[in-house]
Amino acid sequence: MIDFSLPYRVIKSGNFRFEVDTPDGVIVCHSRKKVKRSSDVLVGDLVYLEQAEDDIAINAVEKRKNSLIRPAIANVDQIVMLVSPKPEPDFFLIDKLILNCHAKKIDCILCVNKTDITDLTEEIERQYSRAVKAVVGISAKSGKTDDLLPLLKGKITCFAGQSAVGKSSLCNALTGSKFFEVGELSEKIMRGKNTTTAASLVRLSDNTFIVDTPGFSMLDVFDISAEDLDLYYDEYVELSGKCKYHRCTHIAEPGCEVKRKVASGELSSERYERYKTLFATLKNQKKY
Repeated sequence: MIDFSLPYRVIKSGNFRFEVDTPDGVIVCHSRKKVKRSSDVLVGDLVYLEQAEDDIAINAVEKRKNSLIRPAIANVDQIVMLVSPKPEPDFFLIDKLILNCHAKKIDCILCVNKTDITDLTEEIERQYSRAVKAVVGISAKSGKTDDLLPLLKGKITCFAGQSAVGKSSLCNALTGSKFFEVGELSEKIMRGKNTTTAASLVRLSDNTFIVDTPGFSMLDVFDISAEDLDLYYDEYVELSGKCKYHRCTHIAEPGCEVKRKVASGELSSERYERYKTLFATLKNQKKY
């Protein structure tokens, strides 16, 4: 029996019809006119239901803690960014994802897949261990996901990454089914065909949902000024109080603690070089 005083989670949407997860199972319902626009109800929303004439309708949506544009999804707790030896990691993509997670106040986990081929975990930890919630290594193909599973409990987790890094394979391993279509990696261009076209939540257990998310490979950095870029780098924020100048950008200022740590090898020089490139890009955008 559905308790209409409680909110329930939207797990799928399409053509103004919504699948909602309830104690009675998944039900399909429509939305009232006051929540009729497609942006009014997103996958991940907590919604209140009411009995309509011949079915059940959504009549209200709880306030979201966050929402993403592409894919259109709400109330995300964390994003698991998958990387693998093939195709080679796009480190700028990783950096941009971490920036966007900070902006949306979403935790980020870096998950190294295909450790049965080549284990990149140590390299990813070297560059990012101080920038993300966790770095874990898995093999979705062999079902080795033990280090990741505890991090998913009680969360809504999105999976992101380049095509063919194993997002869909991992989701299938976690759900124990072939729910997600798996793409192939092109040997010629070392890119994968993105087989995920729409976001939908899949329940793993109580209050634990995963979603294979299309479109993250096109992330851009929005609404961040060059002068504030360092605020999105946790490892730089930790050191900012030790720089000679207040609000040091860690680019040209003397007495910069971040640059000193990079020079000594305590911070990743590769990540710092990408930081400088992104800083310059944002600085130039401001001119136009």
